[in-house]
Amino acid sequence: MKKLNQKVVLETKKLSKHFGGIKAIDNINMKLYENEIIAIVGDNGAGKSTLIKTITSVYKKDEGEIYISGEKAHISNPKDARTYGIETVYQDGGVIPILDATANLFLGRVKPKDNLLGKVFQFVDYKYMRKETVQLLDRLGVTLKDINAGVNNLSGGQRQSIAVGRAIYWGGKILIFDEPTNNLGVQQERKIIDLIKRIRVEFGVSIIVISHNIAHVFELVDRIIILRNGQIIGERIKEKTNMNEIVSMITGVAEKVTNSQSPPSIDTVLGH
Repeated sequence: MKKLNQKVVLETKKLSKHFGGIKAIDNINMKLYENEIIAIVGDNGAGKSTLIKTITSVYKKDEGEIYISGEKAHISNPKDARTYGIETVYQDGGVIPILDATANLFLGRVKPKDNLLGKVFQFVDYKYMRKETVQLLDRLGVTLKDINAGVNNLSGGQRQSIAVGRAIYWGGKILIFDEPTNNLGVQQERKIIDLIKRIRVEFGVSIIVISHNIAHVFELVDRIIILRNGQIIGERIKEKTNMNEIVSMITGVAEKVTNSQSPPSIDTVLGH
């Protein structure tokens, strides 16, 4: 594990989201460090997806604050989140199946030509966009037989790779993966795991992974945060825990943290 003495790139303080009388997430305090990979794990309904959707303002927070690199962030919608460098890759990848890799990479952000036709009539520079797509996928180690083929002709792992590439290309410094290996075959799972490892090294990003696959979590991450009933009930450095302990904490077999107790902070764990 890398020594976590870098700056905090994302922090939530007392972040809460309620749906009526249900506290989907309640008083969430967490940190993500520069170039770190963390996992958020928990059983169904623990609040994992609600947490990331509240951070990115798919859901409006009811309480709490979000800080990016130490500064309070004002995130009212997912577009605001992207301006802060937060990009989310969901289970379905968010790609349009009938479009090719280039169109998906530049989805909603096409590049006009750098001439009169582009400036006045918004003619699209397809040649530039295709070149950028090829270079990016090459850097990510992704090979497509036909760059012009609709992504519906690609494997699930390749579609996911295009979504990851889009997040990187548009300035994502904090990447959130929601079940990145879900519904993939074994070989495609391996490619996505390798891709996530590669982009941390290649692009120096910080990553949050939400996954129910504890084996994948232990292969990928530096630190694990466990949610239950919308609250953080503990967090562990990967090297100082094991899969049995994490599963026990998820399922409630391990001793519960009571309301009068606070889970150990990452600063305490690391001796900061």
